[in-house]
Amino acid sequence: MMDKTKLRGADLITSFLFFLLGVWILFESFKMPLTDSYAGVNSVWYVSPALMPLIIGTAIIILSIFIFLHGLKHGGKESLALIWKSLKDGKVFSDGNIRYASVLLPLIAMVYMNLTRIDFFLTLVLYLGFTISVFYIDDMHFMRSTLRFYTIEMGILFILFVFGLAPLLNSIFLYLVDIIALLMIIALTVWMKFQLKKLAIGGSAKKFKHAMLMTYLAPLFLVPIFRFLLRVPLPKEGGIVNLMSLLYYTLR
Repeated sequence: MMDKTKLRGADLITSFLFFLLGVWILFESFKMPLTDSYAGVNSVWYVSPALMPLIIGTAIIILSIFIFLHGLKHGGKESLALIWKSLKDGKVFSDGNIRYASVLLPLIAMVYMNLTRIDFFLTLVLYLGFTISVFYIDDMHFMRSTLRFYTIEMGILFILFVFGLAPLLNSIFLYLVDIIALLMIIALTVWMKFQLKKLAIGGSAKKFKHAMLMTYLAPLFLVPIFRFLLRVPLPKEGGIVNLMSLLYYTLR
């Protein structure tokens, strides 16, 4: 396991990047109307499409400030100097850089690629399934192998979206891209389980179960709350969200 003091410099960098992300989310959120009038009926702020990104953006900014202050207090400045030295020495694939990539790659893939193209529930599971597992288990061999596998999956999705193959697939079957994302989630889960068995990390089986539990519980609570209680339109309502809507209005 990596020495925690060496992570404080990473906290400073990560908190700064998350702060910028939060500011950007808020900037884009304020472009949306908080109140409006539709067919003579005035809508109120708590059903505005800006509500969810405003909450997320504010939370990210607050958390990034706390992470920055915590890192600065516990030797982040000294750790940052060591990180800069390792970059100058050409250690591109050092443990620290792999950790950066494990934070940034899933976040960038979710925000800039998957969020508006894949079902919102599946997008969250694909993101959380990787990030919770690799950081909770906290083994560098496991993190490296899982990051490689995850990068390949995101590369496949990137090709589908950049070359316009996703609309073509959805024209064949409406939820075909969502099915591909679901298969990637299953493949990633099987891969992680196989790697944990291969590496024989102590206590990893229990931690992996907890990680998977949190991966699915968070979207199962968040999606219905925003979609059916707060009536906030989700970025992409695909196969899973529409199935939830069908069940909700059938049982209502």
